[in-house]
Amino acid sequence: MNKDIYKKNMEALQKRFPAIASMIQNDELIPEEKITVEVETAADGAPILRIKNDSYYLYLNGKREPKQTAARVLERWGKLNRATPIYIVGMGNVALMQELLRNTDKAINIMVYEPSLTIFLTLLKEVDITLYFENRALGLVINGINEEEMNGVIKSFLDLANVGFMKSYVCPNYDKLYPKEIVHFLKNLDRISSEIIVGRNTGVRYSSVEADNLFHNIQYLCDGSITTQLCNVIPTDIPAIIVSAGPSLNKNIHELKKAKNHAFIVAVDTAVRPLVNAGIIPDLYVIVDGLKPFKLFDFEEAKRIPLMPSITSAKDVLAHHEGKKLFYFEGQKFIFNLFTMNGIPFSSVSCGGSVACSAFSLVYKLGFSRIILVGQDLALTGNRTHADGTFQDKMDEIDTSHSMMVEGNYEDKVPTRQDFKYYLDWFNYYINGCEGIHVMNATEGGAKIQGTEIITLAEAIERECHREVNLEECFSKLQPIFNEESRKKAVDYLNTIPTMFRNLKKEAQKGIRYYKKLQNICCNGKLDKTAYLQVLNKIKKITQNLEGHELFAIVSNTLSVADYLITSEQFYEEDNLEAEGLEIARQGIIYLELVKQCIDILIPLTEETVGALQ
Repeated sequence: MNKDIYKKNMEALQKRFPAIASMIQNDELIPEEKITVEVETAADGAPILRIKNDSYYLYLNGKREPKQTAARVLERWGKLNRATPIYIVGMGNVALMQELLRNTDKAINIMVYEPSLTIFLTLLKEVDITLYFENRALGLVINGINEEEMNGVIKSFLDLANVGFMKSYVCPNYDKLYPKEIVHFLKNLDRISSEIIVGRNTGVRYSSVEADNLFHNIQYLCDGSITTQLCNVIPTDIPAIIVSAGPSLNKNIHELKKAKNHAFIVAVDTAVRPLVNAGIIPDLYVIVDGLKPFKLFDFEEAKRIPLMPSITSAKDVLAHHEGKKLFYFEGQKFIFNLFTMNGIPFSSVSCGGSVACSAFSLVYKLGFSRIILVGQDLALTGNRTHADGTFQDKMDEIDTSHSMMVEGNYEDKVPTRQDFKYYLDWFNYYINGCEGIHVMNATEGGAKIQGTEIITLAEAIERECHREVNLEECFSKLQPIFNEESRKKAVDYLNTIPTMFRNLKKEAQKGIRYYKKLQNICCNGKLDKTAYLQVLNKIKKITQNLEGHELFAIVSNTLSVADYLITSEQFYEEDNLEAEGLEIARQGIIYLELVKQCIDILIPLTEETVGALQ
């Protein structure tokens, strides 16, 4: 082993992949395969790996001029734009990896799958591969270390915008050494990329779930309340308790009985059933997920508990809910118009991606100065994702041996997931920006949230929950936001939405005609620049009319496929004005045809919902 090279490689690895470096330093990795890996130097000075397996030798990257061979691979691929995802099987082809990392745009994502732990460890000990870890955010999957992350890494580099540019390469002789592993990797790569391509064709319909929920749920907004009204009925001199469904909730859920009517108890959606099973009825629960399974709320108590839903949350949940519903502003322009025409201010709730983030933002904006967090693990406490009684009576244990680690409340480090880490970062950022509040983390496990006091739930309730308030009586004072006159104005406006979508479709059709005119101008042989610019100005005005319309955001959000078209086309560069104009026209026609397709879905949907509202 070359100690200097090993030290350099490990220092670079520690910065990029600390979990892998830790496993190596702690001697946790023992290769199962029986091969010998030798490092030689090729004629052109590049390091080459030779594998001895039984009675024969195999070179992994050519014996004589591996640098030239690597250059020819890139030459065959041609010009690589910055959106190109590259998937390589085999770290052992050092010359190819160096050529890729040194001669491609650093915006290009490269994933390397190494089926041999022995080859990986040999490289660390004998070859300077610091470039692998320092050049860019290389995706690395190694058999014997993190092979279960394979699909996650593949997916993280691949999407609708770049699937058409994807490149893959199996380094020489790996197919002879590891045929089963390579077939497994290539099948996964093919399956994931195929799913994306198929999804491109059906994306409009599947992405319409949000719009479907939105237009079904607006009827409840017309007869419901808004969150700012809570300021007039809920006292804020008691603490607010946010109950999440992290695994630690199992430890202290029964303590919450003592807080009933001594604190404003707000539950996230998945925590409602465990609370009710424990004999605790929360004062309010929150749901934001458009695909949240109805079975989570299919019990009598959930029907009557006041609910703060997202306007796009699962329509079945709202349809079966009979209690008070409180809405907040989520940015939809036409809903904003619904309130401004009646002179009603409409407040928002910050959302960090999780329902608990929305619940926390709500109680902060209502003016609660003491906030207690329960079950907010943001970690895989006890190797589980959620508390018992949420998705299953008894949640399964999962393997967390390769999970990312974060600082814990009671442990130095705890395992977590990427989405939980995102929510943790949101809480750290949001709480840091809050003024005049004291946040107590009574989770009794999980990840540490900066700026919170770590305390047991029993201690927090004993110290903070003194005043008794009949919160059910407080909620009974809550009235619908619209009176009879303002509700009629709102309904009359909503009834016009199908007509507005028909007018948007006409505008899209007009845009298509101008794009086709642009095609004709660019195909005439001699470009008429005046006509070219005039048509572009017409297209610009139509685009402004479309994108400025109060309903276009719904079309845009539903039309996920359009994102693929717009983002992928930006990676092409044309050589002259005619070619550029033809590409603009081609892209514009496809995009507006998809806009029409989307509107054709939304017209009957709105006719059945807001168009028929009374």
